[in-house]
Amino acid sequence: MLQLRHFIERFNEEGNGIHIGKESTVAPQRTEHLMACKDCDLLVIQAKVPPGYSAKCPRCGRCLDRSIHHSIAKVLAHSITGILLYLPAIFLPLLTFEAVGFTDSSNVIGCIIEFYQAEYYFVTLAIFLSAIVFPCLLLLSALLTSLSLYFHKYPPWLRHIFRIYVRTEEWAMTEVFFLGIIVAIIKMKDSSTIGYDAGFFCFMLVVLITVRINATMDKRLFWERIEFKDRPTEALPFSPQSRGESAAANGFCHCHDCHKLIPIADGMDKCPRCGAYLHLRKQQSISRTWALLCSAIILLFPANLLPIMQVSFMGTPTPSTIMDGIRFFFDSGQLFIGIVILTASILVPIFKVVGITILLISIKFNFHHYLRKKAIMYRYISFIGKWSMLDIFVIGLLTALVNFGFFSSVSADSAATYFCGVVLTTMAAALAFDPRLLWDKYENTAGSGPVPPQPPKTP
Repeated sequence: MLQLRHFIERFNEEGNGIHIGKESTVAPQRTEHLMACKDCDLLVIQAKVPPGYSAKCPRCGRCLDRSIHHSIAKVLAHSITGILLYLPAIFLPLLTFEAVGFTDSSNVIGCIIEFYQAEYYFVTLAIFLSAIVFPCLLLLSALLTSLSLYFHKYPPWLRHIFRIYVRTEEWAMTEVFFLGIIVAIIKMKDSSTIGYDAGFFCFMLVVLITVRINATMDKRLFWERIEFKDRPTEALPFSPQSRGESAAANGFCHCHDCHKLIPIADGMDKCPRCGAYLHLRKQQSISRTWALLCSAIILLFPANLLPIMQVSFMGTPTPSTIMDGIRFFFDSGQLFIGIVILTASILVPIFKVVGITILLISIKFNFHHYLRKKAIMYRYISFIGKWSMLDIFVIGLLTALVNFGFFSSVSADSAATYFCGVVLTTMAAALAFDPRLLWDKYENTAGSGPVPPQPPKTP
């Protein structure tokens, strides 16, 4: 655990101005050999990770870096395919429902139009952005970035394009929308004949491609190529090691977008690599997280108590809450789908609210126990946040596909707006929360030195 100390002492001898302590200064050209965990701010030596492996933070277990073989070429190939399939996936019909002589089909745009015509403008905007705009930006930014890097072109706007990819990755929900299609098929398979149109297969391929882009994207490599262009950078053959000190305690600011370390003594207000504004910690993180969390708690009651969907049969409307839909799947013997909807629509929002509350209380009252477990919980909260949109997408699909006039139709109800608000506010709360504050509280109490007694698992 002394490699970081030896590394810094070596550069001190060379006159590079690296010092341990709160008054430290570092020459910016040497910081590419250091990295900080974005969850606990632990300062480590950048590892030389072999392709197919990943380096984890020794303090909180966060994945610090992963190396993907031929990452740029793979992302380029996937993004070209995704762009070619995107327009057919959005505009071609997904499914065709046929029941007692009535036939109806729709595409992704049709789901949005139905919500707009029903005057659910907030839900319309949320679906439009998460299912159409952000996936398009994700594919386009991945294409432009990988294409430029593959042909060794480095225009000045390249860093801003890649920042779009980083920012939209969280909010693109094509995989959630596709799961909503599967749930709608299972819900209607006993009462209607279902035809699979070309848009269904195109959309399925777009989902697989976006997942593959995320899996093959070596973000550290992309940022290094954008910053250093074709100049080779020295890779240190060390595993990540640290003395248990944060980057902030050693005089570094950590960019939120590209994760570059910037010496605080340099007085920069923008990251020299990606152009994002620099903050030692997320601004007003605690107050913004509390405000969003309280909003989510308030919205949670009408979202679950009011009807979220109305099914009309022979002119008689029947309102249905979220729990009514879950009971339908359980009563019809489709336990797996019932459990999926119960988890995504009920348990996940509650888990997010309770989990974020625990994190905020831990900071407020300086509870520095089980910090590693709390960091893992925060990562789960961030990952599962968007899956709660499943119910909204299912309702949009059924509204567009089950429109048989007086005989039968499906429409959204008042709880749809509240439930969409719960999902978005909890996602925003997770993004506004800065998990490094948990470890700051620990370091302020225990001081710099050994990490909490929670040894990481050997990868």
